[in-house]
Amino acid sequence: MDVPAGLGERGLALWAAMSGNDVARNALVLECARLADRLDELDNIIQGKGVLNLMQFRVIDSLVSDDSLDINVEVKFQNVFSEARQQATALAIILAKLAVGSDAAQKHVPAAENVTPLDRIKARGLKKA
Repeated sequence: MDVPAGLGERGLALWAAMSGNDVARNALVLECARLADRLDELDNIIQGKGVLNLMQFRVIDSLVSDDSLDINVEVKFQNVFSEARQQATALAIILAKLAVGSDAAQKHVPAAENVTPLDRIKARGLKKA
């Protein structure tokens, strides 16, 4: 199977570890790999090592009067921390979906029917004691 172009170090590692013959799974693995690389880029930016266009300028209007020119400009700043948090959430969701078919996910035994969440919590507490 061909390695997708444009993946970084962590993306390539994820692709190598998780890709297979299932086309649908590979689509999720590819998005997971891209997200991992994107998170690395965002982390570099947060640490001051990367380059990102953090400001957007837009001219709202301009007014020419006698000898002056008044220009109203809107300036927006991108929130790198918020974007990193959203990307990390997306990565976690995709990894959880990919784990559904894994051995670790299959070892999880579903809870018995007609058992309340409180009963499950109590049962876990008793097993640890």
